[in-house]
Amino acid sequence: MKKIAYSLSAALLAVSLLPWQSANAATTEAPVAVTPIANEITVQTEANFKNADDVNSFIINAARNHVSVINMSVKQDSDVNGNSGYAFYDSKIVKEAPGYDGFDALSTVIEQAHQYGIKVRAWIPQFQDKAAIDRNSTWQMRSIDDSGRISTYTGQNGSQYYVNPFEQDVQNYERSIVKEVVTNYNIDGVVLSGMDFDTNRVDMNTNTITSFRATNNFDPKKLDFTKSDNANKVAQWNSWKADQLAAYIKETSNDIRAIKPALPIGVQTDVTNTEGTSPNVAAFSASVDFIMPVVASDLTAEAVYGKDGIVATTEAQANGKTVIPVLNPDLSTSHVVDLYNGLRTEQPEITTVNYTTIGQYTNALLGNVGLNAGY
Repeated sequence: MKKIAYSLSAALLAVSLLPWQSANAATTEAPVAVTPIANEITVQTEANFKNADDVNSFIINAARNHVSVINMSVKQDSDVNGNSGYAFYDSKIVKEAPGYDGFDALSTVIEQAHQYGIKVRAWIPQFQDKAAIDRNSTWQMRSIDDSGRISTYTGQNGSQYYVNPFEQDVQNYERSIVKEVVTNYNIDGVVLSGMDFDTNRVDMNTNTITSFRATNNFDPKKLDFTKSDNANKVAQWNSWKADQLAAYIKETSNDIRAIKPALPIGVQTDVTNTEGTSPNVAAFSASVDFIMPVVASDLTAEAVYGKDGIVATTEAQANGKTVIPVLNPDLSTSHVVDLYNGLRTEQPEITTVNYTTIGQYTNALLGNVGLNAGY
């Protein structure tokens, strides 16, 4: 039997070396390689992770749909399904959100997701924070109207709560939450968000005005935002605020590096915001590892991948840092195919996209993410 086996092996070896087979192999066309685009998602905890069973079923579904990273809100990021700023983890700094005092959602998601090879980043909203205002009402953001009257700012719908990001005590408070999460949890990264103003008229707190006037030649309280001839001064005001946010990002990044030097740090930013103020990517890019520009749902695919699109605009300021576009998981198949093909051709360095939805991440939306992984 050994002799037969040896003869068969020899015959197979001889066949494998025949000249005609080598010629055939040389003329066979190799399949065209398609650059894979990884999918990550951002999840609002209060709408998706109310108990351990929710987490278990969600993570299983996410794994089935090729999710590589979950960016999980570790404190309430809006004032829709409860008050902003309250925690979804075991915090010694801020109270847990209603229903989470006995349920550490962050710990549970990390444990379950890691079992399926899914990474978990702490998505940490910064300045929409009713919990902080409940702690100290003087921290609430203030705005100015057309008549010059200054009052508390309650968002575009009148029922949102923001703190003044330029108040030192506010910054210390928000940074302490970041440090607590980084210290106590086995997270795979941090995403800072919520640093985009939706109006030029904030922040008109006394300390902000005093700080601005110390290095600028006018009082922002006297700005008439309705007149076009004030455009240069409005731009100066917005630029100063963007620089202050960049300084804050740098300080927060230093906090994180001091605890876990290798932990990836990112910032989600609304680069398409034209009326308000967005962080200056060029000013803070050296402090982070990746930037996540939010893509409005009504933009064309070319407005994302084109030479003047969001990716190119962000990369021009990102100083070589990774860019992860933030998309809506409800995009049509044709839109996604066009977008992915455009990214592969025009922006091949983009290897990951993020899908973010407001509220519940339904099975249908997760299914869309899974389907997109094949395009």
